[in-house]
Amino acid sequence: MNNEKMISKLKVISRISVVGVIAYIALMAYRYLPDVVNGFMDGWNSYDGGEAAADEMPVWKILTAVPCGIAFAATLIIIIVAGLQLLFSLSKGNSPFNEKVSKSIKNLGVSCIVFEIVRTFLMFVTLDTVHIGMLWLAGLVLCAFSLVFRYGTILQKESDETL
Repeated sequence: MNNEKMISKLKVISRISVVGVIAYIALMAYRYLPDVVNGFMDGWNSYDGGEAAADEMPVWKILTAVPCGIAFAATLIIIIVAGLQLLFSLSKGNSPFNEKVSKSIKNLGVSCIVFEIVRTFLMFVTLDTVHIGMLWLAGLVLCAFSLVFRYGTILQKESDETL
């Protein structure tokens, strides 16, 4: 497959991915909106524990839940921004082997690893469970891909200098 065909296919896949990410974000945001027709359901914010349950929660959990929630939201935003930057840079039609793409992939991988750590800690603090997902592995794979793209950047530069 020649270079122009690869770049055109990459451009199409990137544009489809951007639309998919935007649709996914919109659907996830829609989940948190109240029911427009019926209003809020009865008991949507009721809490049966009363003040006794608040007294049972350790102080360290209360003090760490807010910073963990902020860190969770921040890393999620960083992942979305890094992913969109990567997709936009790939959809421009330039060669994917450049420093900007390599750094975007690395940032996305590191963000995925940090997100998984923060999410696990937040679940431990709020729910007393430890559930480790597979996003850290995806982050490691993305970091490895960033090294491949960095090497491809070097090869692309050497090829351009040779011609």
